[in-house]
Amino acid sequence: MALSTESSPRRLPGITPAARFMDCLGKWIITAGGLGVIVAVLGIFLFVLVESYPLFLPPKVSQVQEIDLDRTVLATGVDQYQKVMFAVHETGIDFYDVAMGSLIKAAAIDGLNERRIVSAYRALNNEQVGLGLEDGVVLMGRLDFQVVFEDGGTQTVTPFFIVDGLISLFDGPVVQLAYRNDGDGRSTVLAMSEAGQLKLGITAEKRGLLGRGKTETVVHDLTAQVTGRATSVAVARSGRYVLAGTDQGEVVRWEVGRPKSKFELMQQVHASGQAITALEFMLGDVSVIVGDAGGQVSTWMPVRIGEGGNDQSFEKVHVLQGHAGAVTVLTASARDKQFLSGDDMGHVAVHHMTSKQTFFSLHHSEVAISALAFLPKLDGFVTAGHNGAVRLYDFYNPHPEITLQTLFGKVWYEGYAQPEYVWQSTGGTDEFEPKMSIVPLLFGTLKGTFYAMLFALPLAVLAAIYTSEFASATVRNWVKPIVELMASLPSVILGFLAGLWLAPLLEKEVVGALLLLPLVSTVVILCSWFWTLLPEDFARQVPDYLILTLLGGVTLVALWLSFVLGPVVESVVFGGHFQKWLLESAETRYDQRNCLVVGFAMGFAVVPIIYTICEDALSSVPSHLRAGSLALGATPWQTAVRVVLPTASPGIFSATMIGFGRAVGETMIVLMATGNTPITDWSVFNGMRTLSANIAVEIPEAPHEGTLYRILFLTGLLLAALTFFVNTVAEVVRQRLRERYSRI
Repeated sequence: MALSTESSPRRLPGITPAARFMDCLGKWIITAGGLGVIVAVLGIFLFVLVESYPLFLPPKVSQVQEIDLDRTVLATGVDQYQKVMFAVHETGIDFYDVAMGSLIKAAAIDGLNERRIVSAYRALNNEQVGLGLEDGVVLMGRLDFQVVFEDGGTQTVTPFFIVDGLISLFDGPVVQLAYRNDGDGRSTVLAMSEAGQLKLGITAEKRGLLGRGKTETVVHDLTAQVTGRATSVAVARSGRYVLAGTDQGEVVRWEVGRPKSKFELMQQVHASGQAITALEFMLGDVSVIVGDAGGQVSTWMPVRIGEGGNDQSFEKVHVLQGHAGAVTVLTASARDKQFLSGDDMGHVAVHHMTSKQTFFSLHHSEVAISALAFLPKLDGFVTAGHNGAVRLYDFYNPHPEITLQTLFGKVWYEGYAQPEYVWQSTGGTDEFEPKMSIVPLLFGTLKGTFYAMLFALPLAVLAAIYTSEFASATVRNWVKPIVELMASLPSVILGFLAGLWLAPLLEKEVVGALLLLPLVSTVVILCSWFWTLLPEDFARQVPDYLILTLLGGVTLVALWLSFVLGPVVESVVFGGHFQKWLLESAETRYDQRNCLVVGFAMGFAVVPIIYTICEDALSSVPSHLRAGSLALGATPWQTAVRVVLPTASPGIFSATMIGFGRAVGETMIVLMATGNTPITDWSVFNGMRTLSANIAVEIPEAPHEGTLYRILFLTGLLLAALTFFVNTVAEVVRQRLRERYSRI
């Protein structure tokens, strides 16, 4: 009977429905988790982009009201509650409801006595108003808006005009004037007559033991001090400086002292090839806007001459987009560095001094612009023409000082001798000019990262080579966990120790710290060379742990020797005081919290990451490569450098880039261990401010959706983009190195 050679097929254990369900569930959970991470990262990036994008949006403007007065408006403005608009004309002052455009009342001006108003000047605060009359008298007054809060939260504003005094300057009409009251009982008026006279009038309340007394008035005739004929005037808010423009394009500048009789001609500059037709001080009384008959608009300011001197020169700083016709009116904002300009062809433009932007130009009418004014909240402005047409505009421009140039280029700021990169987001007064250059922050980020990597990279890579290629398994099993444990130290602890302990220590022993690198390296190399001279049998009998102990002891001795020799070297080489020598010879001031401190502290934080990845990459090199190299007669050191190190180079490069990213994004260490000074100086003895530390420092001062708030989001976006770029380049290089050495 023949036996069948076929056997029944073996059945594998079947997959139960529960196992199949769990497999499917695990697949979907992993997929959902991966997609969730991607969506979360993209969502964060999109959110940061949305928050920073409005910095570059154009402003919005729309007309909301128009009033026809049928007579020339000499000055206009709106009260602080933006309920009442006033208009000065030749017979008085009228008040209008902003919302309805209807007349509220016509103010009776004490002392006008049916005289005609020829010219008027409105101060930035919309309260002080000077009126030039047809008989040469300047009437100085102020607007008072009394507010009553009714049930339901509604406000009723009742306007009044109060005359504070008058001063007689000419025999004929006052065709143009500038008037300011410093709030301390002193008024300053600079005016021009129809005949071309230029006079400065100062009134001040005399003070005594019993307080303020009689008002005294002093008038100075400045006509002879002007070359040509005066065509425009301006007075600083404090009354300290007065300006006059001439028909020959000159701008003359005087300084007025506190004694009423003291004034000094400071400078006369040629500002234009045509007549100066408009002058106005910017908020802060430092910069001056100049407009001429050719339509050119520029800003000027005093610039310090020489290093450490007090001499100043009045210089042109910014040139903005001009007009087709002669500039007739210039009006500055009371909140920032924006200003309005109007010409004799009915055009009105909005500018910003710092960013040199001209946002738009409106065609008001076919006649010359006679008066301009910003609304107190800077959310609108008023324009008036010689034909009596008054228009009110809504205006939305929350970030006028931001352009790519102000963020990444050099800008000439008030008080600076030349254009510079400056970060200074806040100041003590509303007159402060924000300085938003991101360049010092980018520079500080790269500077801190450079010094941290300079300390951490050689130390971590060499330590990884030693433990991977030369140390015994016992030593490796002790060293690697200890180094990895260093990564668990919170960065705030490292920053605390660096700022409060290490920084003062290095300040006292800075020369010893500088001797560490050459002296420790030299001592270790010399001791290693001496070890090679010992008998080979003796060297082999010494246990590995004892060799490591000896090496540590030699290193500690070298550290001690560095700080012992520090004072000696400081005395012999640097005259006994290194910091004084540094300041006198290199013109570099030693800051206690500097990049030397950051290099040690942040390098200590970066070492564990670089070491761990490098050691894993070196240990992953196939052992047959080492064996082949040693079999061909290469020494262990030659094998490590010429075989193992190139093969592990992709992993070492990845470790370097990851360490770089860790250093770029570090916040607490640089926040606590540096002076957080945004400067562009590579000196290791100076501090810096990084992008991440700047966010931590500035976030309490950033109003929601304000310019600083959005710039902080922009710096976060730049930080993320920088890290992404570095990681992308690192991955590309790593893949190419991996392909190159995978064939070995």
